[in-house]
Amino acid sequence: MRTALACLCLLAAACAPRYRGKESLRSQTVTEGGQTVRVQFWPEDAGAADQVVQALPGALERLRPWGALGAPVTITLYPSHEAFEAAIYREGYGWLRAWARYDTIDLQSPRSWSLLVGPSQKDVEELVTHELTHCVMYQLAGSEWSWPYKGIPLWFREGMASVAADQGHRRKDPEFIYRFYVSSSPLSGSGDGAGGEVAAPTAVRPNGDPVSDPEPLYQSDQEVVYASAHWAFQFLLDRYGMDRVKHLLDEMNRGKLFNAAFQSAIGIAPDEFESDFRKYIVWHGWKER
Repeated sequence: MRTALACLCLLAAACAPRYRGKESLRSQTVTEGGQTVRVQFWPEDAGAADQVVQALPGALERLRPWGALGAPVTITLYPSHEAFEAAIYREGYGWLRAWARYDTIDLQSPRSWSLLVGPSQKDVEELVTHELTHCVMYQLAGSEWSWPYKGIPLWFREGMASVAADQGHRRKDPEFIYRFYVSSSPLSGSGDGAGGEVAAPTAVRPNGDPVSDPEPLYQSDQEVVYASAHWAFQFLLDRYGMDRVKHLLDEMNRGKLFNAAFQSAIGIAPDEFESDFRKYIVWHGWKER
């Protein structure tokens, strides 16, 4: 019995994920334009770490119009999706690849994104840009301790990151968002608009809204959440301009929460803007562009 138990213990130790051994971590540090990013990884991900390191100069260049990192950022690569989900304390998000905070990014190793063909360098640079945008945003909006309490909505967080990383080609188009509203509305009819379809609602949906109440949809309907975030942020830029959006971040840095900063910088309340965006979608305003 003791021999069998010992064998089981040895087997468990052999199967234990190596990412938990911090002493085996390696790292590379990149400094670009006064900004510092440290990439840390386990030995099996040395090649993937090289991809991330090579992506950093281009990513930081893309972010220059928005601002620079004020604090160094550490990117940690995890060798599997299970290890990544354990690190961010979330389960059941099979599509999620990275999680950013004020000065850290947890990243599922690009090596493990696919069983067959690894991601291109462009794919890695897009994701790294997206995640670094979150760090820049949080650092511009607050301090190391205050940024989580600013109340920045998901559509703004993910929309800014998606637009900065030029990921519109990865997002579903506004027609997809429109169809989501129509199909999820008890008032919706059938056919196309010319055929008498009842217009989709312009109010917040009661069971989760991709703009105003995305959390109920985030895990299972992420495509409509990310598409809505991207096009809502693009709508914000098109209508009000980058300077006013940057002013919004400045207002938060001076101490305001998101809603008050948005009102001050943009001139309307966030819920009014969100209502305007829903109308833009359901009334086909995007077809006029």
